[in-house]
Amino acid sequence: MKLVSLLIAAAFCISASQCQEKKADKKVLQKIEFDYASISDEGLINSEVSVDYEFCIPKDDAKVAEIKSIEPDVKMPSMAKGRIGCSKEEWLCIVNTSGPEWKEKLYAIASLPYVKKIVQTYYE
Repeated sequence: MKLVSLLIAAAFCISASQCQEKKADKKVLQKIEFDYASISDEGLINSEVSVDYEFCIPKDDAKVAEIKSIEPDVKMPSMAKGRIGCSKEEWLCIVNTSGPEWKEKLYAIASLPYVKKIVQTYYE
């Protein structure tokens, strides 16, 4: 079990020096409530499709700017609550795993104290 935790932690490190300084925090990884381990380094499942995931952030311009600095392509539909159930005081944020830096972006978002959980988006 420790080996699995170390492998997950290593997958989320941005650089080797960062890995040595700080292992991926278990509490941060617990916020991610979907199977990110099944997604390839390119951000795809079965080498075919990327995964959308969602989370809520407070309706605050500074927090919106912080999310956009991590993921400029974040979608924030104004009236949507998402499956995650954002409140009236929160924005729904939807991000996609496409691209080689998806792990770093996911971990950076999960590391933010105001992001409580991250779930996979399912469109109906």
